[in-house]
Amino acid sequence: MATNALRKSESFKTGERAESVFERVAKKEHFKVYKANRNQNMNQHIDFFISCYHFNFSVDVKARKKISRGDSKVNDEWTWIEFKNVRGKPGWLYGKADYIAFEREFDFLLVNRYKLIEFCEDKIDLENIVPSTHLAEYAAYQRKGRKDLISRVCMDDINKLEGNIILKK
Repeated sequence: MATNALRKSESFKTGERAESVFERVAKKEHFKVYKANRNQNMNQHIDFFISCYHFNFSVDVKARKKISRGDSKVNDEWTWIEFKNVRGKPGWLYGKADYIAFEREFDFLLVNRYKLIEFCEDKIDLENIVPSTHLAEYAAYQRKGRKDLISRVCMDDINKLEGNIILKK
């Protein structure tokens, strides 16, 4: 059990760090940045509200990911998409954020969540549940003893979606 607590702690810290970097980068671009409240963060999957000229939007920040928790390095070529969370409820893909901000080595790729849903529902075979994270490319993966449903998607494909915004670090 201590290992799970440690993993959650590491994952939590990684997410907090990504959010902090995103906030700094957005402010550097002269965006007005407002942190979401706890309820908005936990239940609506919104980390920030952004205001830029007459354009206002909400963002859910996703830190760089590993293919498998045991991997030593992150992988910027692929990212995880969460259809259902560990409790079996709708995952962050179906949250309320307007954009998902995927952290990459040198930038954040902001993707319109509705375009991402459309792409993922078209390209990912959620009926094909695979037994390993390494097999989860455009297929569904569910961790043992969990109710989550996730899949790996190539960042190059996400990068091609219409309406993306790139914020350099």
